[in-house]
Amino acid sequence: MARTDPNLLAQIAEDYYLNKLSFGSISEKYGTSRYLVNKFLNEAVKEGIVKIEIASTANRNAQLEQIFKEKFPDTACYIVQDDTTTTETDELVANYAANFVVKHLENGPHVVGLSWGDTMHSMIDAITTNPIDHIKFTQFIGENMKYNSTAGSVRLVEQAAKKVGGEFLTMPAPLYLSDNAVRNGLYEAVSIKQALDLARQMDTVLTGLGTVASLESISIWNQHINRFFPDVKLGEVAGMIYGRPYDINGQVLNQASDKVVGLSLTKILSTPHRIGVVRSKAKAAATLGVLRGKFLTDLILTESLAYRILNEAQ
Repeated sequence: MARTDPNLLAQIAEDYYLNKLSFGSISEKYGTSRYLVNKFLNEAVKEGIVKIEIASTANRNAQLEQIFKEKFPDTACYIVQDDTTTTETDELVANYAANFVVKHLENGPHVVGLSWGDTMHSMIDAITTNPIDHIKFTQFIGENMKYNSTAGSVRLVEQAAKKVGGEFLTMPAPLYLSDNAVRNGLYEAVSIKQALDLARQMDTVLTGLGTVASLESISIWNQHINRFFPDVKLGEVAGMIYGRPYDINGQVLNQASDKVVGLSLTKILSTPHRIGVVRSKAKAAATLGVLRGKFLTDLILTESLAYRILNEAQ
């Protein structure tokens, strides 16, 4: 087999890794297929033209993990030991989560539903890998309306796909619509239907956890919060996941009046791999509710948060 020109490999690798060009842009630029772009990038790694290094490896607290396994047997918990500062700990969690997700995605093909938030953004930003074949990312619920943030739904789906050389579909719709008829009619729009049809094939969900405070920080939701959660006592909300509020015992609080645009909670919870990442110690009650509600199959969290959860559980 003829050896590919190293200069070509270097140019393509530079465009992908440094210039952040998409597979489509690169294939157009060099007059080649997306398949060959992927092949050339993998070849560049094998030839030593591209070197991928993992900055740091997180240590885990095996003793705490055993306690969580006994207390919350339905969720596999990966507890990352704290570093000297919160910033360094957050970086360790992001790197561990990124490597965890990449290892999972390498056994493809996969259709991945992605939520939003700073934790998800940090995890995706930490992904460093060769392109992975047969990966598709999609929104499975509407946009959280953080249009001025890099942690918004649409941007994260696009960024995640770009990181692994995958495909993506976004959903041009808000996270909540209070009018049931309008919401149901929206599902007939071609672009939304296309994304939801893909989302129904999800085998993996990647998500962080939210709170009422994080929802209230977005102006449009704060102004109309009682319309979107008409039957919910906000003081009982421990956290938010998949756009739905739940209490500390893991009970969803808006099942009878769900205003989320996207897949039903029942459909989401049928996804085989539901991977969550939480860093903030302030989300102890939210995380405890998620564990009790069995909303996740896998949870990556910090050591200090794990201790707070155990205290909260008592």
